[in-house]
Amino acid sequence: MKKIIGSILGIFLVVGIVAGTGYALFTDTVNINGMVLGTATPNLLISFDNVTYTTSLPINGEKFAPLLPGELDWGEFWLKNGSDGTTDKLDFDLKGRIISYSPEANWLLLKDAIELRLCIYKDGVGEDKCDETAGNVTPWWDLAIWQSAERDLPGGVLTQGDAQHYTIQLRIPSSYDNTIMNKSITMNMVINGTQSL
Repeated sequence: MKKIIGSILGIFLVVGIVAGTGYALFTDTVNINGMVLGTATPNLLISFDNVTYTTSLPINGEKFAPLLPGELDWGEFWLKNGSDGTTDKLDFDLKGRIISYSPEANWLLLKDAIELRLCIYKDGVGEDKCDETAGNVTPWWDLAIWQSAERDLPGGVLTQGDAQHYTIQLRIPSSYDNTIMNKSITMNMVINGTQSL
């Protein structure tokens, strides 16, 4: 029995020495001070002239020409990626959507009648300056489709620091008759820039 007790005490003594040795090791520390963490600043801008950029294009009641069945009207604008992504560039995938309109009664008559598309602007390709190369133009979608969900803008990714010139076109197919005559709507479109991964 003395032998068993002696063996158990010997085990405890060894465990105690090993545990005590673990606490006797030297230690030291260093500090990391003043580490500044920040996030990139996304900045999508819009302009009529590629000079004066803002976050909202003030149309101020200006109108497209009255649309007739079979005719087209167009305008132009610029988008610029003014983001500050510093080391890793903050590039944008662009999508557009009609977010509001009025009056409701005229919208119901015109939402399926008026078609809209966006193109990359290109000199020398016709009066409307639309580059119809694949990837540089959206399909002709009626206003209801533009309102139902965000749609990809043409031209691919807008890289940080770059600007892109666009043409917006509106038309009424020639199949429409007097039921849409003398109607107008006011609508707002939003273009979202989402970080391109």
